[in-house]
Amino acid sequence: MAMNEFRDCIMGTGLIHLPVQGEMFTWHNCSEGDRSLWKRLDRLLVNDNWLRRWPDSYCLCLNARTSDHSPMVLRGDTSNHSVSMFRFDNYLTVSSEFTPLVQNVWRHTIAGTSMYAVTRKLRALKPVFRTLRKKKGDLSLNVKLAAEFLGKVQQLLQIDRHNTLLIRLEKRRKFIDLRHLRPWARHVLTRDESQALVRPVTREDIKDAFFDIAEDKAPGPDGYSSGFYKAAWPVIGEEVVKAILEFFITGRLLRQVNTTILALIPKRLRLVLDKLISPSQNAFVPGRSIGDNILLAQELFTGYKRQGLPKRCALKVDLRKAYDTVEWDFLSAVLQLFGFPSTFIGWIEECVTTPMFSVCINGNPHGFFKGSRGLRQGDPMSPFLFVLIMEVLQLMLKQLIDQNEGFSFHWRCKELGLFQLCFADDLLLFCKAEVASVQVFRQGLDEFAKLSGLHANPQKSQLILSRSAQDVREQLLAALQFQEGNLPISRLKGWESIQLSFAGRLQVIKSVLMALNVYWAMAFILPKGVIREVEKKMRTFLWKGNSGVGYPKVAWSVVCRPIEEGGQGIRDILALNKALMSRHLWNVIQNNQSSIWVKWITHTRLRHKSVWTVDVRGGSWGWRKLLRLRDALLPYIEFKIGNGDAFSLWHDPWHSLGPLITRFPRGPGRTNIPEATKLSGNCGWSLELAAYHRVGMH
Repeated sequence: MAMNEFRDCIMGTGLIHLPVQGEMFTWHNCSEGDRSLWKRLDRLLVNDNWLRRWPDSYCLCLNARTSDHSPMVLRGDTSNHSVSMFRFDNYLTVSSEFTPLVQNVWRHTIAGTSMYAVTRKLRALKPVFRTLRKKKGDLSLNVKLAAEFLGKVQQLLQIDRHNTLLIRLEKRRKFIDLRHLRPWARHVLTRDESQALVRPVTREDIKDAFFDIAEDKAPGPDGYSSGFYKAAWPVIGEEVVKAILEFFITGRLLRQVNTTILALIPKRLRLVLDKLISPSQNAFVPGRSIGDNILLAQELFTGYKRQGLPKRCALKVDLRKAYDTVEWDFLSAVLQLFGFPSTFIGWIEECVTTPMFSVCINGNPHGFFKGSRGLRQGDPMSPFLFVLIMEVLQLMLKQLIDQNEGFSFHWRCKELGLFQLCFADDLLLFCKAEVASVQVFRQGLDEFAKLSGLHANPQKSQLILSRSAQDVREQLLAALQFQEGNLPISRLKGWESIQLSFAGRLQVIKSVLMALNVYWAMAFILPKGVIREVEKKMRTFLWKGNSGVGYPKVAWSVVCRPIEEGGQGIRDILALNKALMSRHLWNVIQNNQSSIWVKWITHTRLRHKSVWTVDVRGGSWGWRKLLRLRDALLPYIEFKIGNGDAFSLWHDPWHSLGPLITRFPRGPGRTNIPEATKLSGNCGWSLELAAYHRVGMH
């Protein structure tokens, strides 16, 4: 069986045995007589590229002599290297010699068919272009020269910032001013908020920033972990603090120390994000949940496959290499737009623009080069900066929508002015399915791309149409140049078992697979069949791995217990799902208006109704499932009537009988007691009519 697997491996990888000369067998057990055993254990395997380059190579097996294995020597004429494959370099087209050289070859007349003549002329051009390439210099040499020039510029930058050459280079930078978008901004930082961002950094702030990093995490590329800094803090702490304070005083940062230890900046930045970022963006904004956007998307997509409803469409926009293509000039303009102080902007620019990068090959860094745009993946500041950049796209689209009378909002979105849901670097744009509306989005995306460097990927971006809008399908696709998409937008992809020990497989389940489960468990009420299937796969992976051999040692319910109770600490998916989704229901009960999903639910599903008595029928599948958690959540809620301002006498389950309206359907009419009441100053009931208010907890 092992030989069959070995043979399959060789065939699967396309490897070939080299011809063998000399000894037939390569291994001997060093025994005499009947115990003597010879085998061919060692082989020389090559691929097709090797044989094309050295077709005469072979394997020579020598006598074993003192070893139990025979030496194997690779033989053949390796000096006769084949000519490298021709590849045209596009930079040759800008040469003044390019056109005359092509004309010189193309004017010759070659007998035969047109196809034959073209192929012969193209073949004749190959040595011409090889010569031109050598004359112009190899591309790698040109890159080296450019790097040397860049090095000189950087050296001038360190020596003399007022050098005339540097001033000319600086003037070439694009000047971007986005402050005309402020009328559409949700918030611009006040003077007090700006001053709070640049308040003096204390020694305690710096120490806390270090000690908040996990032990095994490395603050920078020097290889020293956070554990080292914590253990050596009594010795090195004073100098480290001085070095970081120097940055906040001078605003200059050495390339060698530009690391994520400057967590002080993102810590201050995150405090103002909630004020600056629109409710349609929930990723990376403290206090918000991306699950709200997923739930709202479900509601908006409800009825897309039904005929007879208003024409609707959604654009699923995928940004190409989002983090890597952000223009630094645009980032500076974004920070100015939102009113960040110049000192704070300088800190961010210094951290973003000074990093140097190396390519890690076989665990060793090679090369050292400077970036020219983009945000670093893994930097704690990058997600916050990115959501600010995406907020500008929202403002640009808002401006275009307000200035364009031809734009029509998506069904049930006009009242809230809703047209966008952002999921980090992916976003959904909603509008009525008509050319004028999608052209507004197309114009906004194009203008945003020119300024920011963030371009929509037409191969991955999609237009999703409702069934009632199929008659305008071709016009909309032509206007957008997107692919046509269908619902559902995405699905949970499968995962494969890998070769790991039991402890390794347990860690994969807890750190990787459960992370996937948590993401989906906070966005959907997972069907029990799906939960059983997921747990079955995790159970099989834990006990059998990819070998298919093994059996459960204990019940899965025991495995899911906390470690202190004898389990392995794997979370129960059903309980986790209910807990996470109950949080969304709690936001509705509290009437959390910071959530755009709660706002939409309030204006559509709960208009003049209570979440406790609204009919389960109607709405999306997710909303109907969420309402079924009401009974499970009720025992954990304590009602305090207060002055009755945010309280419904008939619909809220404040009484042991439950909502009174379910026991006395005609109660409001017969008793003349309105649905909302207020307590008078002498603590008696005031029965004057009052507008119905949403339920709220105090």
